[in-house]
Amino acid sequence: MNKISTFLLILISLVFLPETSFSQLNCYTLHAPEIAVIGMEKVAIMNFENRQDTHWRYNQPNDHGSVLADYMIGLLLEEHRGVYTQEGNKANKTDLSDLTMSKLLKQKNAAKYAKGTNFMDRYRTDVYKVVERSELDKVMLEQSLGASGAVSDADATTVGQLLGLDVIVSGGYVIDVNTSYTGNSSKGVGTYAKKKVSVDVTMKIISIETGEILSMINKTVSHKKTASGKSKSSALSNLPSNDQLIRDCLRDISRELVSHFAPTFVYQALEVEKPLTKGYKEEFKKARELVKENDLSGAFITIKEVYDADPYDAAMSHNMGVIYEAVGNFEQAITYHKASYEIDPTKNHKAAFERALDSYEALKELGRLGMDISPYEFDAYAKERLSIVKLETKGSKSDRIDVYAQPNKGADVVAKVPGQTAFVKLGEEGSWFKIQLLGGKEGYINSSFIKK
Repeated sequence: MNKISTFLLILISLVFLPETSFSQLNCYTLHAPEIAVIGMEKVAIMNFENRQDTHWRYNQPNDHGSVLADYMIGLLLEEHRGVYTQEGNKANKTDLSDLTMSKLLKQKNAAKYAKGTNFMDRYRTDVYKVVERSELDKVMLEQSLGASGAVSDADATTVGQLLGLDVIVSGGYVIDVNTSYTGNSSKGVGTYAKKKVSVDVTMKIISIETGEILSMINKTVSHKKTASGKSKSSALSNLPSNDQLIRDCLRDISRELVSHFAPTFVYQALEVEKPLTKGYKEEFKKARELVKENDLSGAFITIKEVYDADPYDAAMSHNMGVIYEAVGNFEQAITYHKASYEIDPTKNHKAAFERALDSYEALKELGRLGMDISPYEFDAYAKERLSIVKLETKGSKSDRIDVYAQPNKGADVVAKVPGQTAFVKLGEEGSWFKIQLLGGKEGYINSSFIKK
């Protein structure tokens, strides 16, 4: 095997082989906004001003400022903002001619991101009263605002008062498009074109009551694309349009702008750590499998039993915090993560503690806006469910196996059950198993018909 093949095998094994030292709970948790705008419930988002166009008007058609406003409004109306579907997070195909570790890791992380489960879907992010842009535009026209140029902060406040808003969001943007190409088609060399689009946005949040600017931030997002062709014109024609790249930038930057003042969900790969105390290998193995199956009630029961046996095991305290984080009980998560960090002040334990604090602030913001944030209740029957043992019959689904009223073949046959079927074990007598049948009935099946 040559060196290149060996290198590729090592890369692939590092990225795609299953991890065995710990499990990750791939889920979403709440992330607090960068600022908390007290009293903000009813909000409107104005069209953003094109600061490169001296003739810009508020109601100008086909304007990217209205596109940005629409993206932001759409995000504020999302029920679970930040939780995206697998289709939206597929990994980009890796070019085998450029198989690098960074690209493989990027592909793995993207696939992992798509597998996240939202255990907190009872919490919603569509908690603000957002005024429709058509209603805002109507008031702008009635007040003759923006017809002769940019809208001032005073004008924005006037509009907000007429609409009964708490805050109004406004701002401006600058777009930079740079296209270049290399190569010489006349000498038989292919031509390569590159386009980079950058969008720089300034956003202001204005209090309607006081006219004060509560927050002003600046965000910049860039997108780059490359293409090739037999000539300069063909290479350039293979590039996406300026408008498409600008919209891609606006879509990305809208998420950053909304996350500045509104809680959102973020993906987390929460690590379930191996217990430091010896003697709990089987319990950890069971908890790890339950985490993989998203059975958080079962995992909680298993982890808590180990934690109760040794509350000074920092790993198990951390795991308790992780389970509580996943279901949105951040007060409990803070308690356990703080204990874990005090026992074992590692970087990971500190990060988990700070993450739980951040999520708790986001949850309080949702509660302030009227969301029911009562703690999650784990399945009360999880322990009983985990203690259930199931037996699987041999053979195929078309087979029928006799089940008797008593543990002997001379007893009455109470049912004929198919092969390759699982039944709850109720007891055991010699070479017979007592099993649960349909309709609450019970019966005995010989162990020779049960898979080991």
